[in-house]
Amino acid sequence: MKVLRTRRLAGLAGCAALVFGVAGTAVTVPAQAQARVTAAVAPPPDVASWGYNENGQLGDGTTTNRLLYADIGAGNNVVQVAAGYGSPSGHGLEVRTDGTVWAWGMNSFGQLGDGTTDSRLAPVQVTGLTGVMRVAGGCNHSLALRSDGTVWAWGGNAAGQLGRGTTSDHEVTPAPVSGLAGVTKISAGCGFSLALRSDGTVWAWGYDNVGQLGNGSTASSAVSVKITGVSQVTGIAAGWDSAVAIVAGGASVWAWGGNDYGQLGDGTLADRTTPVRVTQIGTVHIAGAAVGFKYAAILSTDGSVWAWGTDTAGQLGNAPSATPVTRPVNTIGAGSGITQIAAGGALMLAVRSNGTVLAWGDNRFGELGIGTTTSVTGPIQVTGLTGATQVAARALSGFAVHVPLLVPPVPDLTGDNTVQAGQALQAAGLVLGTVTKVADKYCDHLGTVISQNPAAGTSIFPGSAVSVTIGQAPPTGCP
Repeated sequence: MKVLRTRRLAGLAGCAALVFGVAGTAVTVPAQAQARVTAAVAPPPDVASWGYNENGQLGDGTTTNRLLYADIGAGNNVVQVAAGYGSPSGHGLEVRTDGTVWAWGMNSFGQLGDGTTDSRLAPVQVTGLTGVMRVAGGCNHSLALRSDGTVWAWGGNAAGQLGRGTTSDHEVTPAPVSGLAGVTKISAGCGFSLALRSDGTVWAWGYDNVGQLGNGSTASSAVSVKITGVSQVTGIAAGWDSAVAIVAGGASVWAWGGNDYGQLGDGTLADRTTPVRVTQIGTVHIAGAAVGFKYAAILSTDGSVWAWGTDTAGQLGNAPSATPVTRPVNTIGAGSGITQIAAGGALMLAVRSNGTVLAWGDNRFGELGIGTTTSVTGPIQVTGLTGATQVAARALSGFAVHVPLLVPPVPDLTGDNTVQAGQALQAAGLVLGTVTKVADKYCDHLGTVISQNPAAGTSIFPGSAVSVTIGQAPPTGCP
């Protein structure tokens, strides 16, 4: 057996004709090799996932933790991803371009909506849902917003978080939330749910031990109740036991619910049953918000990020502290290019305008996607992930909707000698892997490729190796 290696393509733009050889010397790929490269076809958006995976919450068909991202499945045409809170387990949800919803991971409460309580390692379709625009995941329940403005819910319901007027648990298929219409946005916390209506009001239902429903009481409700004290709301986000609302198109942000770690950002540790204004954020205009486990953050239109609450793992974006941060701190400055943020158990994710993803905070199970288990207290780029449009984080895992790299298909190497095969692969941004020689009984392919792996036409990542089998004369000689 003989192993041959070629060099990795330095740039793939336009199927570049130069590769770097020994000591960085430019090596020209012959024009005939370039001509054999088939035009790349843009792949559809997919979900990338990484981190903790004990119950299949990464949706990649395994229960193996991932320190680096992997795509869930080619061709899924995903427009949005959401993640359930379960700790350390969890579940994932995705909306596809056809308006269907797919789910994976833990399913002990029916939160996958497939009519069972069987956990799934790969996406399964949620039963009976079409026309869906957005999804949201709670600790053990799920929500979907349809294009007609109705909200549908399924999964755990012990506190009435499905909004059906009952507390019957383990609801394994979706049903509409009672008496709620004209909804434009949804969010799910741990045991409670939120909906923003087109009139700027916010409605909540489910568990309410520390004021999560924002209506002045601590009584749980199996039907939606109006949150008091805020109007003209344009954005909402729910977390473990607290929530925030963006008011007047970003002019201010308000918070309510649990506050034992300062997660309401009002300078106290007192729970609030009605919204209070988050102060000391300067004159920033708020573009988005995220709430995790006992902490929260906002994104300004200038790209700056402000955060508050628990900071034991550096999830706020600064040095870890055992002391709760009860007022917002500016942890990422203006000009960051961040367009969306997401909060998890003790990590945060952010999408930048160039399609890369940043992460910071806890990393015990690889939830930052950087190839290690070392926690990071400031933004670091998720390794290799590009083309991202949206991120989601819950508990110990991360997710992103992204367009995989634009890669030309593997060329057909049949009949090539090893030099020709190597040149053709270089032109496609690939490398020649293992070369296996086998006896060619009829001597039709002496010194040329008989077969290859992956097969011709397959799309693989740039720099990947393609192995080939070469014919050689049999011991008895050629006929």
